[in-house]
Amino acid sequence: MTPEVEKLVKAGKLSPQDGEKLSKLTVGSFCLHKSWGAGRVKEWDLLADRMVVDFESKAGHAMKLGFAASSLEPLPQTHFLARRVGDLEGLRKMSKEDPASLISLALASNGKRLLVDQLEALLTPQIIAAADYKSWWSGAKKALKEKRHIVVPAKRSEPIILRNEGESPGAAMVKTFIAARELKDKLNALAAIQKDLDLFTDAATELKPMLEDLSNTVRKAWTMNLKDALHLVLARDELLESVPGAQLPEGSITLVELLRNARPQLAEPVNGLPAAMMSRAYRAFPEAFPERAWVEDALAHLTKSGGRGVAELASLLDANDELDAFSEYLKKAVRNRRLSTDLLVWICRERTGLSQSVFDLDFANAVLDALHADHIAGGPKRTGRLNSAFSDEPEVMSELAMDADEAELRALAKRILSALYFDELTRRALMGRMIKARPEMQSMMEDTAARDSTITVSWESLEQRKLDLEDLVKNKIPQNKKDIQIAREYGDLRENFEYKSARQQQGFLMRLQHKYERELRQARGTDFVGVPTDKVGIGTIVEFEDLESGAKETYTILGAWDSVPEKHIISYLSGIAKALFGKAVGDEAELPTEENTPPRRVRVLSIKPYKTAPEAEAVAG
Repeated sequence: MTPEVEKLVKAGKLSPQDGEKLSKLTVGSFCLHKSWGAGRVKEWDLLADRMVVDFESKAGHAMKLGFAASSLEPLPQTHFLARRVGDLEGLRKMSKEDPASLISLALASNGKRLLVDQLEALLTPQIIAAADYKSWWSGAKKALKEKRHIVVPAKRSEPIILRNEGESPGAAMVKTFIAARELKDKLNALAAIQKDLDLFTDAATELKPMLEDLSNTVRKAWTMNLKDALHLVLARDELLESVPGAQLPEGSITLVELLRNARPQLAEPVNGLPAAMMSRAYRAFPEAFPERAWVEDALAHLTKSGGRGVAELASLLDANDELDAFSEYLKKAVRNRRLSTDLLVWICRERTGLSQSVFDLDFANAVLDALHADHIAGGPKRTGRLNSAFSDEPEVMSELAMDADEAELRALAKRILSALYFDELTRRALMGRMIKARPEMQSMMEDTAARDSTITVSWESLEQRKLDLEDLVKNKIPQNKKDIQIAREYGDLRENFEYKSARQQQGFLMRLQHKYERELRQARGTDFVGVPTDKVGIGTIVEFEDLESGAKETYTILGAWDSVPEKHIISYLSGIAKALFGKAVGDEAELPTEENTPPRRVRVLSIKPYKTAPEAEAVAG
């Protein structure tokens, strides 16, 4: 304590603590005030009880000695802020000639770590003009790459770190990892190690303490923080692939072990991982849950995963030749309305790829159900993306309508026209696309009455369709799966014709299976016995005469799957049957012909029942 200050303390004008502090604030020394920033003491006036300080933002500011002692912090002459007050031009020169040393000085004065934004606040505008800072920082980062003791983070939210120059950079990073207490801090430390692997002399050896610490940490923490624990293990495995000769220490927890331990609660944590890590986690499922149990787990995750998760799971199942199980799961999920919004969006986007087997009107109705439910609940909430995926892309409705059953398509059109969750412009756009794909749907703009979606078929054709489906499921699809597995062994899949051909056949078989199953759900069998013959209808034999040529023809109108054109047996859904329906003997009708040819004008001559007794002839074919 200086003699002058000691007198003030003895006189009771200053406390001993303030006296000690004030003695360090001699003329020419540097100080810091929390509001006015850094400054340099200009003069003392003990008689007037004041001190004058030249602050950066407030030159010649007078303060009472007691207030100065309690509000000012002394700064050593080597401190960055003291240098900024006393040698501003020197720092400006350093910023141009040696930016790494300038940053090192700033870090050394601030606990050896600064966020990027904090560094910018120290340098602008006094040392570097704000307009020039961005380009200066880009150049400074390049210069820092050669300074191994300064760590520049990949994210602005992480600090720039100054290490001891005498310490090995690798050892310092390992020490930082082990010292971290929180899993997120360990993840950041691990990311820094991955980024600067070239700083290690012998990474395989130097990383062992870190790997042991990581394993112990995960074993203790995974039950409370599964997502970060998974992330740590996945990042560790990714790191090891980059280090030649590196091996896990004996007893380390493996990804497979962690997945097995955490199996019941995996869906949400895995879904929260970064995309690359999520993919790595899902790819480990076949090893973690063998004997096809992994397929069940992957399928169960589908409805719990976000958009990225759905895509990764679909790719996993596809890569392991489980597309048939995937397709079957999707069909049941569509039918039972157990699809998440993310899964519905994915099906829209993959409609020509992995989801093509379920991209039909059943799926379209599932989308409308999801949009309706969200609307009732006060949406849009989670279905905003689904609405966009379904209604904003023109091809979606066009592809749905192209080969759809007319009755089902009319029912879908009725739903769209009455849907409150679509605005008028969207409803018209969807109907326009439907009509463009199927011009006969034009009438839906005026008549929204939906027709019965059931189809009538003969018992014989119904049984045959069931046999066809059984053959498809038990023989053709399993054989196709074997063909794919065999073709994989032929080599590079990009140039493998057999593999591509087998995969194309797989897509066709999946779509066909879905078509048969949907049709069988809608089919109603009949034996055509006892049908009325006063008018043309299903199960009748009608004879008519061409009014122009006088030629007579006879057609048998049967079920949807009973058509044998060469024998003049036609489906009741055919154009000719529809033109004749409801006509009585003597009535005239116009029968459709080939495109650009006028319709034929005919007169009904007779109507007979197709079956009058049990021994009637069975349907041909």
